[in-house]
Amino acid sequence: MSMDPTTNPCTPVYMPNASSLGDKRPLRGFLKVVCIFFIILGSLGVLFTIQGVLGMLIVGLMSDEKQFNPMKIFPGAMAVAVLVMTINFAVSVLEIVGGIWGLQQKLKGARLIRNVAGFMAIFKIAETAYGCVVNYLSIGPVMEQTTKQMQEQQPNGPDLGFVIQIAMVVSIGLAVVFGLVMFFFYLFTFLRFSKQETLSQFS
Repeated sequence: MSMDPTTNPCTPVYMPNASSLGDKRPLRGFLKVVCIFFIILGSLGVLFTIQGVLGMLIVGLMSDEKQFNPMKIFPGAMAVAVLVMTINFAVSVLEIVGGIWGLQQKLKGARLIRNVAGFMAIFKIAETAYGCVVNYLSIGPVMEQTTKQMQEQQPNGPDLGFVIQIAMVVSIGLAVVFGLVMFFFYLFTFLRFSKQETLSQFS
């Protein structure tokens, strides 16, 4: 309280608000979940890419011409698979960086999350379509190879070709559902991080 006798005690005292002090509210709710989820998705993406590269090398080195190789399911399949893995690896790294910067409430983190989400909303459709096509084309060769191997081991064993077909069709359906879920997540994230209200919480 001022001790100046000339000060009018009825004069209102204005306190600087949080924004003028440079303070920002901590991230809460959906924004914080997105940042954390981006870090998790990015980490899983890096691990899956490494696993995919190792699997591709093992299949290429250990399989012979008689065994079914999904990387040769159609002309150029190997090149497309490598391209998809490369894009996923790059996006995964950007997701980790964007998520970390986002939790630090850096504006460049929010913009990176928005850009990655916008790209992935489109890329996820193409990636899901590619995966479904490969799995669909693989149903026949996988059934044939599995049935042949089972007959060699158990000549009088049951025919599980129909079960294998059903399992692969179900896997395609689950891939479509997962792709749609991720598409809407990325789309909603892009729209949310495109709002000025959201960007104002980052600096």
